[in-house]
Amino acid sequence: MKLVQKTTRYIFLALLPIALGGVFLLDYFIHQTISDEIDELLHREYEQVKLKLRQHPPEATTLRNWDHNLQITIATTPGSLSSPILADSTFVDPLDNELVRVRKLLATYSVKQHHYVITLHQPYLEFDEIAHILSMGIIICFLALVSFLLLFEAAIFQRIWRPFYAIIDQLKMYRIDQSESVTFPVSDVDEFALLSQSLEKMIRRAGYQYRQQKQFADNASHEMQTPLSILSFELDLLQQSSQLTEADLHRIQRSQHTIKRLSSMNQSLLLLTKIDNQQFIQNESINISEITNQLIENYADYAAHKGMILNRIIKDGPYRPMNRQLAFVLFSNLIKNAIRHGSPNTSILIQVTSHSFIITNQGDPLPFPEEEIFQRFVRNQALPQSTGLGLALVKEIADQYGMSVYYAYASSIRRHIVEVKFENESEPKK
Repeated sequence: MKLVQKTTRYIFLALLPIALGGVFLLDYFIHQTISDEIDELLHREYEQVKLKLRQHPPEATTLRNWDHNLQITIATTPGSLSSPILADSTFVDPLDNELVRVRKLLATYSVKQHHYVITLHQPYLEFDEIAHILSMGIIICFLALVSFLLLFEAAIFQRIWRPFYAIIDQLKMYRIDQSESVTFPVSDVDEFALLSQSLEKMIRRAGYQYRQQKQFADNASHEMQTPLSILSFELDLLQQSSQLTEADLHRIQRSQHTIKRLSSMNQSLLLLTKIDNQQFIQNESINISEITNQLIENYADYAAHKGMILNRIIKDGPYRPMNRQLAFVLFSNLIKNAIRHGSPNTSILIQVTSHSFIITNQGDPLPFPEEEIFQRFVRNQALPQSTGLGLALVKEIADQYGMSVYYAYASSIRRHIVEVKFENESEPKK
């Protein structure tokens, strides 16, 4: 949820109880005001009735000619009410012949030897209609005002936060390997201006560190391979000497194996560094089936040397947006790993479906916990030529392109199962 929407929601939730409370308070205030006005009106009418009674005391035969809202009855003794009593009641309107809610004033009054009981009624009906119309009008105006304020607030927030979203758009398009600098929009809001300055400084530092790491990786790749190649060549020449003993030859062979392992580890670590630094940005639509078939042909002799058979069930396609070099590393490491660690004179099954790549090989259980199989430098100590980086590279590349890698061991048939799921057709991580 966007910040503008969340802020608007909180403001609305804050205004809602205020609006509801205001409606009830408004209704109470209007009705209380109307009740006070009716009471005042009844008191004025009562004073007028007393004045008329003093001027022209009516007889019993003329009482019916008074106002229908007024009732005067003659009492034989003085009343006991010291002041008028006001109360709500109901009254049958003689004009409409229906029961209406009224405000009633009851009082006693004496003029000379005449004693009267005075009852005044004032219907609420007209006042209720006025109160209803007035309440609805005020409520509608209040709701319209609140709606206008919310819309106005949303428009103001959207305008104020426009530089922030422009900064976000710039960050989405930014790549650390690009050469041009990033220029963020200028804002008159101090917080956004400070954010732009801080991001520009951070990007410059990150770009500098990235270039330093990239340069180190390139230099290390070149400078380390050269002496290793020279050392391997010198050992080959030394191995051809006729003055060496058999023990010396064994030492030279172990040194050559160590150099090969060091060279392979160097290449794998440099490749991991380049993947972490997002240096493989040129992607294309890769045909997984085509690459798999090509790799199977490349490793056929290696498998035949161990007496292993490569079986395949490969569906045409699927296609994935990947860097071609990383695609070859991913699937070649899986096939090479299955051949290297598989038992001799067994079979390897390679399957490619529209959603996954699955490879199974027969062999002994892992000498380490299964959950560590994709970690770096975790390897079978019985195989000194292994670097422990092959499956770590597989996991790193799979994560780079939104794929998932799973491992399982079927103990009943002694088969290792590695599956790469690529049903998520997302773009590579930026």
